[in-house]
Amino acid sequence: MKNPLLLSALLLAASLVALGQDELKAELEETLFELTEQLEEKKFTLQELEAELEGAEAEEDEFHLKMLEAEVDGIANSIERSTESLGRLRGIIDSKDLDAEQRESAFAWALERHHRMVGLLELESESHRLEVELELHQQDDDEDAADRLETRLDRLNARIEKTKAIHSQWEEVAAARKAQQHEKAERLGQTLWIRERDLEVSVQLEHRKLEIEETRRNVDQLRREADMLGEILSVSREMHQRAQDRAAEWTKLKARMKEAQGEQKEELMEQYHLSEEKFHLHNEISSLRRELVFVSSEGDEGEAEELEAIIGDLELEIREIDQQLEK
Repeated sequence: MKNPLLLSALLLAASLVALGQDELKAELEETLFELTEQLEEKKFTLQELEAELEGAEAEEDEFHLKMLEAEVDGIANSIERSTESLGRLRGIIDSKDLDAEQRESAFAWALERHHRMVGLLELESESHRLEVELELHQQDDDEDAADRLETRLDRLNARIEKTKAIHSQWEEVAAARKAQQHEKAERLGQTLWIRERDLEVSVQLEHRKLEIEETRRNVDQLRREADMLGEILSVSREMHQRAQDRAAEWTKLKARMKEAQGEQKEELMEQYHLSEEKFHLHNEISSLRRELVFVSSEGDEGEAEELEAIIGDLELEIREIDQQLEK
């Protein structure tokens, strides 16, 4: 006759095991659900980008088009690889060959591999976008932008290679664990964890360094623009002062013309016309000087020389008018 106490204990133990299995599966399902939601968000983003890509094709904006294509390619690849990875996680949850401990361990390891894969895909996608952007700037002969992008790309690719090397060694940890070499797996895992943190810290430092360099370039650009605006403001003030002087001169001339008669009145009118021509020539020179500020900032020496030559001709005309006014 079976011991009823022993039978009850066995049934209770079986119930607890089943309960533990159910709780574990619920936790794993929740994790997988969250990852699936993230994947669906990526799919939605891809749809939006593909719609934007169609619009860019109609606009014939090559730069925008190429950058969108690169982004679409990266997200599409990430979706494909993530779908495969989540399928493996689903297989672990549904497996009939794993007990609770094995299921939990296998899922945790596959989850870590999934996150590493997603992170690497993001880096590779960014690298591809930089390559496309670099090529576009090289085609436009934008050397400054191309040099900056090439530096960023080299650093990013170096980071990718280091990341791949670390990921490869994580697979060695998995092999050691599978071979029951737990001490080796733990030792190598700790080493890799430190290497990952070292890489993370160096990347953060490099990012801040690049941020400072970019900010410094922006500051220099703003200073150059401020200098340009200062020159333009100076020219505008000269034009304003000239307009005020012209108004005052006209007021005096009107008063003189009221009192003038015959030939004297004609001389005053001739003087007015010459003065008006001189005024417009000065304004034309001022407009050219403002244009010269922009041309010089762009380093277009040929056009700058042409503008200076035109200004010289106009100044000669003004001197000829001054000679007529002195007669």
